[in-house]
Amino acid sequence: MRILWILRGIYGILRHNNRKREGIAMERELRAEIISCNANNEEICASAARISTTAGDAREIFENARGNPKNRSLIGKVLASGHKSLIEHAVFTIALRNVSVFTEQFLIESRLASFTVKSRRYVDFSNLGYYVPPELEGEDLAQYLSYMDHLFEAYQALLEAGIPREDARFLLPYSFHSNFYCTLNARELGHVLREIRYGRGREIPELQDLADQLIEQLEGLFPCLLPELRPFSGGSPAMEETPLCHSSAVPVYLPQREAGAVTLLNAPSEPQKLLEAAYRMQHPGENRPFDMENLLKSQRPRELEQLAYTFAVSDVTLSGITHLVRHRMQSIVVPSVTTVDHSRYIVPDTVSAVPSALKRYQQAVEEAHDTVKKLNGPLRKYHYYFALSGNLMNVLTTMNARELQWFIRLRSCNRAQWEVRNIAVELLRQLRHRFPELFNRFGPSCFVSGGCPEGRLSCGQKDTVVSLFQVLR
Repeated sequence: MRILWILRGIYGILRHNNRKREGIAMERELRAEIISCNANNEEICASAARISTTAGDAREIFENARGNPKNRSLIGKVLASGHKSLIEHAVFTIALRNVSVFTEQFLIESRLASFTVKSRRYVDFSNLGYYVPPELEGEDLAQYLSYMDHLFEAYQALLEAGIPREDARFLLPYSFHSNFYCTLNARELGHVLREIRYGRGREIPELQDLADQLIEQLEGLFPCLLPELRPFSGGSPAMEETPLCHSSAVPVYLPQREAGAVTLLNAPSEPQKLLEAAYRMQHPGENRPFDMENLLKSQRPRELEQLAYTFAVSDVTLSGITHLVRHRMQSIVVPSVTTVDHSRYIVPDTVSAVPSALKRYQQAVEEAHDTVKKLNGPLRKYHYYFALSGNLMNVLTTMNARELQWFIRLRSCNRAQWEVRNIAVELLRQLRHRFPELFNRFGPSCFVSGGCPEGRLSCGQKDTVVSLFQVLR
């Protein structure tokens, strides 16, 4: 087996070099580029620092800040005193190019940032490449390239066999290139950079590279932030090497129907009373009986935010987690990809239904599983890039009823990806059992409002979907 891997690796290096000569290298330069920011960041933040203690209206204070040489020192003094909110007025949009999906997952957990990501459901990733750690060389590099190339080939073979992209992607390794936009304010950007430098990301060379690029750009665009990039108080805790997890000596395959099992862990004991109390607070002096239907028709149903529900969702694919974490108004606990169990894999129904595709899928998984078990040296350190998008993890999330209303409306729709749709439907089923007076009214847009927002992309099965959610219990 070792000789086979060496031969494959030599072939991989030759093919990798040939791709470079042809201009379609699988390894492309990763970049984090600030493509947009406020035109007057320092003036705006300095104005925010002055407004509470300076005479004049907001516009006058801003005009007086234009070209004021004391702006930067003032911002520094206010930040040093612990008042950080002023730099929330400085906003940046970053284009992230050819970073690994592992890095995407790390960044997208920043709850106060906005992300738009290239979809793996609609885009063919066959030739979009993957990240290669620069330190790898010789036999380690050969084995890494061979592993990644074989998975990309299997992914492409599934596409050619008619498997949908959203299911073929479960074979993509977590090194594959992602491209996305991230918009965040300077305070959150500082938090992200400190987390990379001194927190969870400090042993990840790819993240360090991106931090170097961003800090270099900030030196010219917003140097006020640089003093904030200090180590966490008390220093950085010692990093413990995360053990490479294999719970089984052979791959464990989970059928589609068992993915994303939902358990409601916590719910308000008297939700009706909470809603009515919040409603009375919002409408002082109103004597009309509390009406659930009118509450849900409100353009601002803040009362729903008083009801918090906690769910455990087990056996979610790494791909499925990316759908869940896009909902910003939740408290979600997601384990690091560095802790993934490399033994457990999803098998989607579309693959199971085609014997040749199933054979290729399982062959790719088994080869990947055997390789990861034997990783050592530098490769073992980078085992998170060897994870497959179809590997499974468990997550915990808490959402209030207003966010649940939006989550269920989007994710229980027939247009949603099947894994997150199944989670949303099962989540709704348990909520209806717990508090039917409210949650019997929740469902996809066609059920809730009678219309479909998908336009020409509509599933065309409105009546069937509405009937399904009328009887869902």
